[in-house]
Amino acid sequence: MSKLQPLDNSKLKPFQFFFKAVHESMGFVPNSLKTMARVPGIMGAFSILSGSLLGDPKNAKPIIFLKLFFKQLGWTSRLMNDPNRIPLSLRHMVSYVTSKASGCIYCQAHTFASALHGEVDENKMKSIWTFEDSDLFSELEKSALRFGIAAGSTPNAVTEEHFTDLKKHFNENQIVELGAVISLFGFLNRWNDTFATQLESEPIATANSFLKDEGWLIGKHA
Repeated sequence: MSKLQPLDNSKLKPFQFFFKAVHESMGFVPNSLKTMARVPGIMGAFSILSGSLLGDPKNAKPIIFLKLFFKQLGWTSRLMNDPNRIPLSLRHMVSYVTSKASGCIYCQAHTFASALHGEVDENKMKSIWTFEDSDLFSELEKSALRFGIAAGSTPNAVTEEHFTDLKKHFNENQIVELGAVISLFGFLNRWNDTFATQLESEPIATANSFLKDEGWLIGKHA
């Protein structure tokens, strides 16, 4: 059973112009899109990417793509300015732990450096792997970090208990956002590990300073 239910059809009317095209293309509308639609900026961004990669040009409907694109401008602005979204500092921390759980050397360095650059407290980042016993982390942060580690693991280790815990601290839109952050790094972890992307000087310096004791080595990303 889904751990987060798709939106009811009665709440999906703003997306029917797009879902109709998806149905014509696939024969159905994926429940994943109906779940992402809780945060339209996430659903729209994903749909533009997936349509660009997997859309059939013989059946393309430019007017639908243009409408989605312009709708996405508004959805993105609403998401970025939403006062109830997950704090940026926590998004940075979750990005790091999920990349570490996935084993992506490149993204570990990037996300740790981005967290420090994004003004996450240095002591917090240095203590992130002992967060369960640390007073530096709130219960809300601990819940998100547990989720990020489990979701970044292979095989995926997310359980009902993770969602029960998350719902004590986050609403469903915020849980969708957390899942989207983790999934973004699922994409980036695969990308950078596959292409052995050359690591840049700033994240190299950060990783050499903070991650060597955790066994971090630049490896194929040199």
